[in-house]
Amino acid sequence: MTLSSDLDRYLSHPLVGLDQVVIGADVLDSVHDIVAALPAHDSIAVLTDEDVYTTGSGTHLKPAVTALLETLGTVTTVALPGHVHADETTVSAATAGCAGADVIVTIGSGTLCDIGKVAAGTRPHVVVQSAASVNGFADDQSVLLINGVKRTAHSGWPSALVVDSNVLEGAPALLNRSGLGDMISMFTAPADWYLSSLVEMDRGYSAEAATMTRRHGAELLGLAPGVGTSDPESLSTLAKFVTLSGISMGVAGQTSPSSGMEHVISHLLDMANTARGTDTAHHGAQVGVATVVVAILWRNMNEKLRTGSLGTLRLPEPEDAERTVREAFDWMDEGGSTSNECWSDYSKKLEHLRAVDAGAKIRDAAAIWPAHAEVLSGLLGEPEAIVAALHAAGAPTRFSELENPSKEDDVIWALTNCHLMRNRFNIADLAYLTGAWTKSDVLAALAEAELIGAGL
Repeated sequence: MTLSSDLDRYLSHPLVGLDQVVIGADVLDSVHDIVAALPAHDSIAVLTDEDVYTTGSGTHLKPAVTALLETLGTVTTVALPGHVHADETTVSAATAGCAGADVIVTIGSGTLCDIGKVAAGTRPHVVVQSAASVNGFADDQSVLLINGVKRTAHSGWPSALVVDSNVLEGAPALLNRSGLGDMISMFTAPADWYLSSLVEMDRGYSAEAATMTRRHGAELLGLAPGVGTSDPESLSTLAKFVTLSGISMGVAGQTSPSSGMEHVISHLLDMANTARGTDTAHHGAQVGVATVVVAILWRNMNEKLRTGSLGTLRLPEPEDAERTVREAFDWMDEGGSTSNECWSDYSKKLEHLRAVDAGAKIRDAAAIWPAHAEVLSGLLGEPEAIVAALHAAGAPTRFSELENPSKEDDVIWALTNCHLMRNRFNIADLAYLTGAWTKSDVLAALAEAELIGAGL
């Protein structure tokens, strides 16, 4: 199976609601035909931001798309101001701005697409990608800020994606490199999902969804130099990767195929920056840097399980756990809404782990760890290979190399507390609950990362 054939095959999967994907050179005009084929298109809302997008050939993207649409009906532009976040206020403004339109056409980033998927509801939604920056374009879920906390909510599938390589070529190189970083999560996230299945979490593990993009991992790593130089063919292939990855999340019914500990670290860093009133780093670039540290933790925990040196899994008492969560997050807002939101989700995780006797399940899994390790060998990647690919693309490998980098203390805070944010089980949970993810363990992992050119 090739990447392209897998993409074609899974577009017809019964759980996938994405009708059409057009990726390649000079395909921007297909927006006209896609919208023209819809049953109703007299009123079209163009949802975008205030940024200017220029293609590799110098064309301004938004006026070009708007001109195509104006031949079909009345076009209303809904431009969200400033640095767009998918918070409650912004999502409400987008929804109100798009009210009454027959069709929503979103032009821009993954965050705009997430907002557009909510604003469109059940109406046709066509997305014109401005970069291959994240994998969240091609799924039925949106990452939203709820009470200051990054949460994944089911929204709607876009009807169609239009990804022109000339548009990708014109995007800032750091955005496409960010897309590579987001895809790098394939070397840790599916392993986290498999681990969660050992304690019966995350609504079931699907080997099909977990390996949909992961089986093409070697091709992704080889793509890195071309992404770094904004080679149009390489960017088109990267777009296929991020699209197939998004589809895998739709097939799974959750983001677990591509979102594990590395994504939670990124979410916490975003939350910290937002709480401090500072700009956030690009999501995918941050994920790529975090993935290196997670791969190191996975390697270390794998060794503990292989040698039988894993500590006993102990669940904290609810009152102790709540105190820990609140100590981690209360600083973020005066009213405590962030810690309330995090405790709401984390308490559910603890209740589940207690109900299924997670300690016994981990002991049982450890007793036959070679069988699990064999599965994980096809899911995990070596941190050195991840660093090499990021270097080849000119992408950050250290948190300090990100644009809008977080404070060093915030990075350590995010790594230390990432397991406390949501109702999912990943390698940080296993490490923490077995006494292997203290602040000193975090610092040791960062020191290991430093030896291979990554980390802080």
